[in-house]
Amino acid sequence: MEIISLTAAEQALVVNADWLYLKNNVLQKVMTLMGQLQQVLEAQPETKTFPFPEHTLQAGGKISRGERYKELPYIILDYPRFFSRDNIFAFRTMFWWGHYFVATLHLAGEEKEKYSDAIASAWQQLAEHQFQVYLQEDPWHHDLENGNYKLISAIPVLEFKQLIARRSFIKLAKPYSFEEWGKIVPEVVRDYALLLQVLVNTD
Repeated sequence: MEIISLTAAEQALVVNADWLYLKNNVLQKVMTLMGQLQQVLEAQPETKTFPFPEHTLQAGGKISRGERYKELPYIILDYPRFFSRDNIFAFRTMFWWGHYFVATLHLAGEEKEKYSDAIASAWQQLAEHQFQVYLQEDPWHHDLENGNYKLISAIPVLEFKQLIARRSFIKLAKPYSFEEWGKIVPEVVRDYALLLQVLVNTD
């Protein structure tokens, strides 16, 4: 029978519970932060006036928590959220341990078709605010690694418009550093409002 041994680093970790208590405290604080973020998003004027798909706001927010998105803990807030078999309108904020917060606008089906022209026309505004656009065929990668996203400012205008036109979905994302922890909620809310304004072509 193979003897299962620990490395020196693993041995040091397994006898020390403090780090696990700290981790749990951090994740609980992130859960609280996500609840606060939802409340602020709900109160935004853009939320009250934007023409969301029917029942989107009535669905409320959904906070999901897991331990192994690419082997690391994560917490996700979906608000506003509308998911059907063919259509999606969702604003997702994700905490990913060891990396960042990232906010993503995800449109698919009829919702994508409805807002494609507005997004394509907003290249300069999106580029100036450091948004990234999703490049992969599978829409269910949530992180910015492995070529999933590219800064819109690094994509020529025509190429960006072609990318938006040919896909059945659009994902626009922006990361937020843990070093700016106290600014996460206001910065996400600011970018959420900007994205909704882009969709309806308002300033």
